Amino acid sequence: MAISFHQRRGALLCAASLLCLATGGVAFAQDSAPAADSAAGQDAPVDIVVTGIRASQARAIGVKRDAASVVDAISAEDIGKLPDVTISDSLQRITGVQIRRDAGEGAAINIRGLPQVTTLLNGEAYLGANSITAVQPNFNDIPSQLFSGADVIKSTTADLLNAGITGTVNLRTRRPFDLKRGLTLAATAEGSYGDKTKSLDPNVNGLVGWQNDRVGFIVSAAYSDLNLSNSHNGIQEGYGAALHNEGLADATSCGGFSPQAPGCTGVTRPRGTPVAGGIDVNGDGDAKDAFIVPQGFTAWNRITQRQRLGVNGSFQAKLNDALTFTADGFYTRQTQYNRTAGIQMQDVNWQAAEFVPTKTRNTGATSGGFDVNTIQAYQYDLGNFDSYSETYRWKSESQNYNAELHFDNGGKFRATLRGIYGKAKQDQDQSYLQFSLSNGLQWQPGGIGHYPAAIGGDRAFNPAGYTVNTLAGLNSLRATVDYTGDQPSFTLPTQLTSLLGNASNYALKTMSSEDNYRRNADLKVARFDAEYDVSDLFNITAGARYSDRSVDNYQFERVAPVYAGQGASNPAGCLVKWKAFDVSVNDKTCSAGDAAGFYTAGLTRKATDSAFDGQVKQYNLPGAGLPAIYVLDPHVMDDAAAFQNRFYPGEQEHMNPGASYDVGIKQWSGYFQLNFKELELGGITVRGNGGLRVINTKLDIRQNVVGGPLPYGLSNLDGGDLRTKRNFTDFLPAFNLAFDFTPKLRLRLAYARTMTLLNLDQWGGGLTPNYAIQTDPTTGQPIFRVTGGSQAGNPQLDPWRADNLDASLEFYIGKASMISLAAFYIDVQSFIQNGIIYRSDLPDNDGVVRNRTVPINTLVQGGGGTLKGVEASWKQSFGDLGFLPGFVRDFGYDLNFTYSPSSTGKTDLAWQEIPFQDNSKYQANAALYYQAHGLQARVAWNYRSKRAVQSDFVNGLTGSQLYQAPTNYVDASISYDITPNVTIYGQGQNLTGEYEKYYIVYPDQRAYNNIYERRFMAGARIKF
Repeated sequence: MAISFHQRRGALLCAASLLCLATGGVAFAQDSAPAADSAAGQDAPVDIVVTGIRASQARAIGVKRDAASVVDAISAEDIGKLPDVTISDSLQRITGVQIRRDAGEGAAINIRGLPQVTTLLNGEAYLGANSITAVQPNFNDIPSQLFSGADVIKSTTADLLNAGITGTVNLRTRRPFDLKRGLTLAATAEGSYGDKTKSLDPNVNGLVGWQNDRVGFIVSAAYSDLNLSNSHNGIQEGYGAALHNEGLADATSCGGFSPQAPGCTGVTRPRGTPVAGGIDVNGDGDAKDAFIVPQGFTAWNRITQRQRLGVNGSFQAKLNDALTFTADGFYTRQTQYNRTAGIQMQDVNWQAAEFVPTKTRNTGATSGGFDVNTIQAYQYDLGNFDSYSETYRWKSESQNYNAELHFDNGGKFRATLRGIYGKAKQDQDQSYLQFSLSNGLQWQPGGIGHYPAAIGGDRAFNPAGYTVNTLAGLNSLRATVDYTGDQPSFTLPTQLTSLLGNASNYALKTMSSEDNYRRNADLKVARFDAEYDVSDLFNITAGARYSDRSVDNYQFERVAPVYAGQGASNPAGCLVKWKAFDVSVNDKTCSAGDAAGFYTAGLTRKATDSAFDGQVKQYNLPGAGLPAIYVLDPHVMDDAAAFQNRFYPGEQEHMNPGASYDVGIKQWSGYFQLNFKELELGGITVRGNGGLRVINTKLDIRQNVVGGPLPYGLSNLDGGDLRTKRNFTDFLPAFNLAFDFTPKLRLRLAYARTMTLLNLDQWGGGLTPNYAIQTDPTTGQPIFRVTGGSQAGNPQLDPWRADNLDASLEFYIGKASMISLAAFYIDVQSFIQNGIIYRSDLPDNDGVVRNRTVPINTLVQGGGGTLKGVEASWKQSFGDLGFLPGFVRDFGYDLNFTYSPSSTGKTDLAWQEIPFQDNSKYQANAALYYQAHGLQARVAWNYRSKRAVQSDFVNGLTGSQLYQAPTNYVDASISYDITPNVTIYGQGQNLTGEYEKYYIVYPDQRAYNNIYERRFMAGARIKF
C-alpha cells in the first residue's frame, strides 16, 4: 500500500516547545503479525512511490511494528539514498548501536556493548570481505546506495538460525516485485570534497528495473573513488609505554631517568637532583614518584583512498499461481590505500626515560610504593628523529548469490527452498621506508656502514647529521613535547631544524614489508522452511539448514636474500626482513662479511639519490612547532612487492606460522516454532511466537606449530601442523510476546538463548612451544624437551553463549511517529580471557611425543558476565499531530538515548570500573528535519560517552586502561525536488570538525588523537 502525505505551506521555523508534544494524530492501521521470518526482513516490502525523510521514518516504524520480535530499522529516503553516507553511520542512529570510525567513515559496529553481531543479507548469511575472520560487522567496503534499508534484530526468533549474541543486522536490497509495475530508472551523480584532502571525488550509482506482476528484474550498481583524511599525533601507540620511577635502582638504570656510566652509554647523563632514596626528576623534593614513559611521539598525515564498486542484481518470476522463483547476486570490490607520511621521535633505548618531566600531577594512585604521576610536558635529550612513509593496500572482493523457490497457493501450507553461495577474499600488502637525520653513530661504529667493494664499499650514513642523546652526554640536544592542550606541541633544537629543510640531510635507514596476508573464504548454505496454518489464530513453522564455511588465512613478510655470492655464508644469501642500517649480518645461522667485519644489512643512501626518482617531497604534518618534513611520497609504494624488489631483488614471501591457519565450520540446524496472533485475554490482544533452535557445529582447525627463531626479524620456523576437530550442539529456545493494550500501545517481552561463533583467529592462532635441553632417561642423550609455550588461538574454546531478556513498550502516535522504551538484560555465560591450559600431546624438538603434561599460556574460557541497559526513542512527525498549525506540521524529529553500563570486574588506577572494551555507557542521537514543497532538510547529532580501548596499555602497570574521550558528531543534509523526477541535494559530514582523543586512565595523561576532516557532498538524482 502506498503511503501518502499532504504537502503543506509554511516557513522553515519550529517552536522548541512543540518537541514535548506526543499525543493526538491519526492511528496507524495495523495488519496481523507476519511469520517470524519477516523479523529478519526477508519479505519486508519497500514502497518507493513516496520518498523523503518522513516516508523513510514511516517505513522504519512500519518494520518495527510488524516485526515478530524486538526490531529497529533504517529505511532509504529514495532509491540510492540512505539517511547517512555509510550503512554504519545510519545504523548508529538506532538505540543500542555503537560504531567505530575508519578514516572518518562509520565502519565496525557493536550492539548493546558487544561486537558478537552477525550480518544477514535479505534474511540469510552474508560473507563480506572485511569480516572473513571476524564476527563483528564492518561495512566500509559495501556501497550503501545498493540497499533499501537495514534491520537491527535485538530479540531473536527460533527461525533466525544464525543470530548474534546481542543482535543481528539484516541488510535489505531491492527486488523486482518491490517496484511499481513497468520500467523504473534511477541514477545519481555526486561529488564529494574534504576540507583537508581538498580533492573532488566522484560517486555515482544507478538502477534499472522492470516488472509486470509475473516476472521482473533489477540491476543496480554504485561506484565511488574517495580520498579521506585521517591525521594523527601524540604517543606512538603501537610501541606502547613503560613505568619508570625515581628510586635509585630504576632512575640510574640504562632505561631510567638518570642512567649512570659505565654499562649504558659510556657517558653519565644526569637528570634531576639526587635526594634520599633516589633521583628527584620532577622537582617536588622527593624520590617517591613514578611516571608513564612512552617509547616515542609521532605526527602523521594519512590519506585513505577507497575505490568501491558494488553491483546488485535480482530476478523474480511467478512460475504459476503457487510458485515464485527469486535469484539474487550481490558483488562488491574495493581497493583501499592507506598512504602515511610522518615523523617519529623515539627513545634510542627501548621505552627508556630519556626526558625530564617538566609538568606533572600526582594522581594519588601508587605502584610498587611510588606515587603514579601524569605528565603534561616532556623535555627530551633528542633521540632518534626520523621521517617515514608507509603504504597499506587492501584488495577486497566478495560475491554472494541466492536462489529460492517459494510455494504459496493460498492454502494453509507454505514453503521455501533456498540456496546460498558466498565467496570472499582480501589481500593486504604493506611497505615501509624510513629516513633519519642523525649521523648514525648509535647504530654502526663511526656511523660507517660496511659493504662489499662490489656495491661501492663502505659508506658514511649521514656525516652532517646530529648526534643522538646516548652519545652526546651533557651536550645532548633538548627537544620538548608540550601536551598541556588537546594536541601536542613540539619544540625542536636548532641543530635539528637547520637540517630539516634540505633533503640531502636525510639518510635511508630502514626498508621493510611485513604484516601482509592473503585471506580467502567461501560459504555454502541450503535451507528449507515450511509453514502451516493450524487455524486462524495459530500456525506452525519449521525448517532445517545446512551451512559449510571455510577460511584460509596466510600471513607473511617479504624477505631479501642479501649478499648472495658476495660474502654470505649461504651462497643464496642471508634472508633479511629489516633491510636496515642498524642490522649487521652476523648471526651464526647465516652471516655475511669479510676480514674487516660483518656487512650492514641495509644499504644506506641520501634522500636525493636518483634511486628515489625525485619522489621525496615536503609534507606539513599535524604537530604544532613542526616545520615541513621531507618524506618519500607514499604513492611510490602502492605496489609493495615491486617497490621492495627495486632495491633488493629476489624478495621472497616468508610465512608467519603463528598467524596463519585454516578453519572449516559445518553446521546442521533445525527449528520448530509456534506462532499465534490476536488472542484475546481480558480485553488485551496477545500475539507472539515460541520455539526451539538446535544447532550442531563441527569445527576443523589447522594451526601451525611455531618452530625455532630466525635472525634478522624473520618470523619463526614453521614446525608443522596441528589439527583439531570438534563437535558441539546447542539447544536454543526463543519466545516473543506482544500485548496490544490499545491499537496504539504495545508491550513486548522476549527471552532467547543465543550462541555466536568466535573470531576465527581465536581458534586458529598458532602455538609457540618453549624447549629446554635435558637428558633422555632412556638413551642418556641430550634432547630439547617441550616445557610449555604460548598460543594465540585455542581450538578448545567454546563459542559465545548468553541468555537474553528484552522488554519493549511502544506507543504508535501516527504513521511516522512513535515513542518506545526498552530494557535488556544479557547474561553472558561464556566469553574469552587470558589463562593457562595443559597439554600432553605436544612433540619434543626431535618430533617424538612423550606424553608430558606442560602449561600453555593462551586464551581460555571465561565464566559469566552481564550486560543490561535501557533504550528510549521518540520519532515524531508533526504532520501526525492534526491540531498543529500548518507550517509546524512540516517539521519532525528523531530522538533516542541508550544507557548500557558494563563491567569487566576490574578497576583502573583511578578505581573506576573498566567497562567492556569498545562499549560506551551513554549514547544519544537527535535529528531535526523539515519537509515541504519539494524541500527537505535534516540536521543530526550523535553523542557517545568514553569507551575502553586497551587494557594495561603501560607495560607492568595493571589498570593502565586506554580510553577514548566522548565524541560529538554533527551531520546535515538538504535537497530540493526540481521536478517529481529530478532532485538536487547537498550533504555535510562532521561539520564541527570532531576528532578522537585518547588518554591513559586520566584525561590529563593524554595519549594521541585521530583527526578527521569535514566532508561535503553535492549531487543530483533522477528517476522515472
